Amino acid sequence: MLCRFYAFCFVVLVWAFPSQAEQDTLVISTIENSPLTKIAEIIMTQAYERLGIPVEIYPTSGNRSLVISSSGKVDGELVRIGAVKEHYPTLVQVPVPNMELKGVVYVRAADKDQIVTGNLAKLRVGYLEGIVQAEQFTQGFENLWAGQSETELFRLLAAGRLDAVVSDQIDGALAIAELGLTDVVPLGRPFQVEPMFHYLHEKQADLVPQLAAILAEMRGSGELEKIVETALEAMITGQGHPSAD
Repeated sequence: MLCRFYAFCFVVLVWAFPSQAEQDTLVISTIENSPLTKIAEIIMTQAYERLGIPVEIYPTSGNRSLVISSSGKVDGELVRIGAVKEHYPTLVQVPVPNMELKGVVYVRAADKDQIVTGNLAKLRVGYLEGIVQAEQFTQGFENLWAGQSETELFRLLAAGRLDAVVSDQIDGALAIAELGLTDVVPLGRPFQVEPMFHYLHEKQADLVPQLAAILAEMRGSGELEKIVETALEAMITGQGHPSAD
């Protein structure tokens, strides 16, 4: 009976998580349906290539990504804000930023003069589930909607079913472009600008200094900035998803 139980658990794990074709392949989880994470994927894939380590990116919901990365079921978290290390001590931060997150509130253009940051708490506000920055910003808000994708949130906003969407500058701009929205605008300047980092589960902590050195080199040479600019241009002009090639 015990053998059958372990066999069942093995089958469940194989089904639930991406396979590692080789022992040295790292599986990195990330938030699904986010253009920002697509860009981070290019950056980190190139960084790992310089170490000779293949990586497999596993997109899932924001909350589940943190659960499986912090528990060691996968090897790390692709890109998160700095506060993550305070709440998930098993995730070790690579201390060189790989992206920058600019938090922005989006509203319908017709409502821009009536909405200010101070009255958002009483309005219908949407954000992408599992985004720590958005969860912190909307803490105490009365009427929240946690969406599964940026396009879902911006469709609801354009249709008048949400009053505002809390997003980041990259994901927001791309969702607006993808949906062809002309009546959705930022509510002023970004409410927060902060660096984002790659995280590894503590079992892979030995790789942190090497990755930090590589990212520092890429940042210093301007390569990171160039990757972001090229990927954004490809997305906005409809040339398809960016690639790591």
